[in-house]
Amino acid sequence: MELTERELKILQTIITDFISNAEPVGSRTLSKLLDMDISPATIRNEMSDLEDMGYLYHPHTSSGRVPSDKAYRLYVNSLMEKYELAQAEKQRIKRELRAHMEELELTVRHASELLSEITNLTSFATVGDMRDMNLFLRGMTRIFAHPEYNSIDRARSFLEMVDNRDTLASELAAREEGLTIRIGNENSERIIPGTSIITATYRVDGYKVGALGVIGPTRMRYSEITGVIEYMAKNLDKAFKLPDGGGTDTDDEE
Repeated sequence: MELTERELKILQTIITDFISNAEPVGSRTLSKLLDMDISPATIRNEMSDLEDMGYLYHPHTSSGRVPSDKAYRLYVNSLMEKYELAQAEKQRIKRELRAHMEELELTVRHASELLSEITNLTSFATVGDMRDMNLFLRGMTRIFAHPEYNSIDRARSFLEMVDNRDTLASELAAREEGLTIRIGNENSERIIPGTSIITATYRVDGYKVGALGVIGPTRMRYSEITGVIEYMAKNLDKAFKLPDGGGTDTDDEE
């Protein structure tokens, strides 16, 4: 069943607000955020319909509603706006990658650390294929800045997941080429519930070498994060093509 334009607008607003504030969204908050001439009663009815269709759910301790995995998938596929990195962000990424242009694994390891720092999520990078893969994880403690991991049980489950590197590496190696976004229950049972993984493969001299990405809560800034990951993946190849003699990169292409 296709959603109406009004339902899409309401759902997009709920998702955007929840990603920003990590608080269930109620009808009163939503009525203030929406630039639409509709009554609070109509908003409540629309939210109830979206819940019946599986796009929203009620947390046990709140009267507000939270997006489901189904809602995030619709958001990623159809609703989120493309994120354009600021010129300063682009220059920083290119500068950092090229400043650490040593052997490939060291450069990729630094790229993973930079990605974690920019996104404030746990990041990873792989070098090699499924038979012979090195996996680098960075920012494992940064994940605890997110309220989804405030409970001891949840934090323990996350650390156990990322600590099992062989299992995680095989999970990441099975991802398709290009940009992949797996949301919540779209991941295998080896990934803890409520987790999203964004992955982008990267190339060196035209050959696929590995993948770069982040692991975090389903409530993540998908547009911004995918923009950063894609840009970093493209520039890993460029990091190994710096002209002899160096120089300042001033191009604005990507």
